[in-house]
Amino acid sequence: MVATACFLCRGILVFRDCKSPTAQNPCRVSTRYQLNCEMKEVNLHTSREIGLVPPLPQMRRYQSPEVVRVLDRVRRELDYRDGFEEFCWFAREYPRCYRCHLDGADFRLGTMHKSLNSIRQQLAMRAIAANSQTFEIAIGNHLVNRLYWDFESYLSEINIALDLLARVVGPAFQQQSPLSFNNLCKRSEPHMILDLFQSAQRRWVSRLKDYRDCFVHYTPVDTLLQVTMQRCATGWELRAKLPTNPNIREILGFRYSRRIELMRYAIIVHRHMTAFDRVVAKALMKLYRKGAFPVRTEHLFFVGRRSG
Repeated sequence: MVATACFLCRGILVFRDCKSPTAQNPCRVSTRYQLNCEMKEVNLHTSREIGLVPPLPQMRRYQSPEVVRVLDRVRRELDYRDGFEEFCWFAREYPRCYRCHLDGADFRLGTMHKSLNSIRQQLAMRAIAANSQTFEIAIGNHLVNRLYWDFESYLSEINIALDLLARVVGPAFQQQSPLSFNNLCKRSEPHMILDLFQSAQRRWVSRLKDYRDCFVHYTPVDTLLQVTMQRCATGWELRAKLPTNPNIREILGFRYSRRIELMRYAIIVHRHMTAFDRVVAKALMKLYRKGAFPVRTEHLFFVGRRSG
């Protein structure tokens, strides 16, 4: 008995007529579908190579951030010791607020990636049909708007997570915990945790907060949001623009560079945040093993509440 099968392999659609598994004859290409398959093969193979979206970094899925796991381990060891009741409550509750916003950031990064892939599919088919004189194709629709809305939410989630992390590490200091990441970085005392925070601020956090403050409090990237497919020496390149100078906080003053692109920047931020979570967790465990964490075990119930 002859059966018609459809195979999708490496972006190439191939139709074949196959004998039953017990037959000895090999698969034969059906002439009835041959012409149609050749056209689909070219379009699918070509479109999948145009303006590729960068792959997502490895996600935690259902695993907690390293800081949460370390503090869970610490509180379980201290749970039955007198004088640590308030700290154990703190070490259970506050890290989970931190985790909530990191999960939100992961979700936003995933929706951004899906939106950009859908946009790329639309632009890739237009690029295939474009003539040799076309150097740029642009699209602006609800998907593009959603991409930038999710990007703003993504920046906000990371920003909130950083502020919460500054409170989570508070028991490593004798003084009252600060309300934000920036306030913790203003301290000048020598401390392992403080060195990590100030290093992260210099390397990537300041730029993230600049973008977040600009887009949330002042202006979007543009009033007519677009994603473009640009022809370059190596082929077509997909770009969702992002200014290089967010501190200008004015659309007409924004400058752009090929080295800065929205999705690539979002992925870089995710990698920075993941690495930062790991080094902070490692530092907390090191301090705990040395008996230097927690140094403050009282007045933790109202951490983060503004006075007055």
